[in-house]
Order: sequence, then C-alpha cells, then structure tokens
Amino acid sequence: MNKPLIEKYDKQNYLKVLLSFHEQLLSAENNISNYYSQLTGLKSSTTDVRNIVICGMGGSAIAGDFVKQIFAGSLSIPIIVNRDYSLSSYVNEQTLVILSSYSGNTEETISAFHDAATRNAKMITISTGGDIEVLSKRNTVPHILIPKGFQPRQAIGFSLVTLFRIMEHLFQDFHDAHLISRNIGWIKEKQKLWTSPVDNELWNLAEQLCAHPVIIYSSEKMFPAALRFKGQICENAKLLAFANTIPEMNHNEIVGWDGIQSNAPFSVLLIRDADDHSQIQKRFDILKNILSKKTALYEIYSEGSDSFSKFMSLIYWGDWLSYFMAIVRKTDPTPVDIITHFKNELSK
Repeated sequence: MNKPLIEKYDKQNYLKVLLSFHEQLLSAENNISNYYSQLTGLKSSTTDVRNIVICGMGGSAIAGDFVKQIFAGSLSIPIIVNRDYSLSSYVNEQTLVILSSYSGNTEETISAFHDAATRNAKMITISTGGDIEVLSKRNTVPHILIPKGFQPRQAIGFSLVTLFRIMEHLFQDFHDAHLISRNIGWIKEKQKLWTSPVDNELWNLAEQLCAHPVIIYSSEKMFPAALRFKGQICENAKLLAFANTIPEMNHNEIVGWDGIQSNAPFSVLLIRDADDHSQIQKRFDILKNILSKKTALYEIYSEGSDSFSKFMSLIYWGDWLSYFMAIVRKTDPTPVDIITHFKNELSK
C-alpha cells in the first residue's frame, strides 16, 4: 500500500470507510434489532406469502442479489430482485415486496412502491429517509431507518445485514447470533494484510489489473459477488468491467475468445467457490487453461463456512481491490460525477 499516493488521490477519505467496515456491520446489526418488534405482525402473515420481490438499484439491489442466493437453499418460495419502475403481473396481496433505497429518493424504487401499494402487496421499506420514509408513514408500511453519511455503494454493510436479518426473522426459526462477530474477526485480520506497506498482494494485483478493462466470470451461485465487483471497478477505479456466469458463457461468449490469439487488451478474473458444483469446477479449470494463453488471468476463492460469510469475504476483498485500482490509476475513488450528471439530465 502506497500511503503518499493514497493521501494525494483519496481526497474524500474512502480509506476510512474500508477501515471502519467492521463497525458498519456491528452498527447495522444493532440497528435492525430495534425493529424486530415492528415486524411481528408481518411475521404472523408470512404463511400466506407466495413470492418475495426485492426492489432497489445499485448497492441496494445488489444486497437483494446476495440475499436471494443466501436463502436459495432454505426458502421454499422464490425471491426476485426488481430493478425497474414497475412490478411483474404476479405481484399481489400474497407477495412480500421489500423496497430498499439508501437515499430514499431513488425514482425507480418510489415508482415500484406505488405499484406495490396499488396491488395490496405486503411491504417493508429500508432507507435513510427521503420520500420512501414519507410514503411508508403515509401508507402505514414498516420502515427500517438506516444511518446516513455514505455513498450508497459504501453502505453495503447496512443494506445487506438489514435485508438478511429481515429475511431471517420473518422466514426462519434459527437466528445465528454470532454471524456478524465471526465476520468482524475475519475483516480485522484482512485489514492487517491489506494495509501492509510491503508484500501487499492485493496492492500488487491492483497494479496488474488497473491498466485494462476487466472481465469477471463466476458460477451462477456466486454471481452477485461478480456483479458487485464489476460495479466497484466501474465506480471506484473509473474503469470498464464486465461480468458473466459459468456455465452460461461456455455456450456463447467463449466463442468470442476464439478470435483472440494472445495479449488481449483486458484482464480476466475468475471468482470461485470451493462448494461450486463439480462440473462448474471442471469448467473453470478448462476455461482457465484456454484463456490464460490469451490474456492475463487471475482467480480468487471465497472464504468462510456459510453463504453470508463467503459473500462478505468477496465483497470486502473486491472493495479493497477496486479502491487500490483507483489509487494506482491516480483517481479519487469516491466521486461518481457522470451519475450525478445523468440524474440532473433526467430531472430536466
């Protein structure tokens, strides 16, 4: 880690967010515990729920993607993540719609709120305030207030822990009381490694990845981590990144690689999990052998004993790596000026 470079380019102190991420997890855990009593009435009616729709954009939606995969093996009803202004026609009074917007003013999520209310869906909202909070109070919808002070993508700890605990509280009898403390311990250990001024493998990887667009491949199960990392590279490092899944890319995208002989002007990152299906593991190995002859290729394995922890390990790893990539590229990781410009144009 190069402290002079960080001091020069990290003008809004993104580093502080990374170093205090364990505090964000603990704060999120304490915060959601204050709202369980408000969800009691809803919990009694979850036997009627036939599907769950999580609405949001950006960091709020990606938390939904993670939760969808975390509960895929234990929940008998489908979870759908909605990144749009309207809801599908199956949404009705037997649907639980969870709407998450960090600012509380995301126009797509506000529109989805009105759609869900019209359909008499069961609803929960999450925000730092804004129109979502106002609408929730007006419509007597349970609202989870989370702290302000972050860029939406920086608040992934609040978004994910809040959403995970809501789902756990409503649909499971088991509450893993030590989940957050286990992850905090892991995070603190990684901080020691990733803030080292010498032999810092993550900083070295950032130096190798930062020059060209990055293509990320993962299994379908781990795709939320790939999608999160893609977004973090784009927003933090101001560098294009793309993501796809295995086996899907083996049926189409892989042919596009056939025309590349060597020295492709982008890098490939494989996100892997030791518990991926055996055929997925085999596909990764074959793909690795093919692509390593054509471009720079790297791989990372998730860590942890449960799905939540595995995803958290990849979130934190990717956040640090994209931060280092920004610094190596001599850019401030915090501002997203083009998004601000885009929203201003929309408002005209």
